[in-house]
Amino acid sequence: MNSITGKHDLLQLFMLHRNDLVGYANSIIGERHAAEDVVQDAYFRVIGVEKRKQDRLVLEEPVGYLYQIIRNLCLDSLRKKTRENSYIRKEDLSALTADTGQISPEQHAGARQELIVLRMALNELPEKTRQAFELHRFSGLKLADIARQLDVSLGTAHSMVASALEHCKESLKKKTE
Repeated sequence: MNSITGKHDLLQLFMLHRNDLVGYANSIIGERHAAEDVVQDAYFRVIGVEKRKQDRLVLEEPVGYLYQIIRNLCLDSLRKKTRENSYIRKEDLSALTADTGQISPEQHAGARQELIVLRMALNELPEKTRQAFELHRFSGLKLADIARQLDVSLGTAHSMVASALEHCKESLKKKTE
């Protein structure tokens, strides 16, 4: 069946390929229930397109069309989830100070300890690497400006900032272990 002309043909095609379509969506999203929702949304979207077609054009390669719609819906779903997670993280941070407007003594002590660990980690770095990191993170300079200021190539400036960041992450990870 290479083309379909009506809703009945589309329903048969959809039912024939439903498990494969759900599996495809699941491979992108990683959650079976969300994949099933995406496949259902794709079916209704195709039905809506078919209803709007007044000249009853034939839909060529309908299975490929369904896969493309599912892929796009999956990507939209992942983007939405990323935005929601970002919003939730911001809410979590604001919840830390929501009750009194100030952080608890335990949170304050933990933050001070992390600052001490970061200060020590920065002091362990080579001088130019530390300077590059501080210029990038604390002064907000772009890598090209850092490269000019430290008289190094752009790639070297990038490498220095990246290695300093990785060193700080590793130091904080060791602290929590």
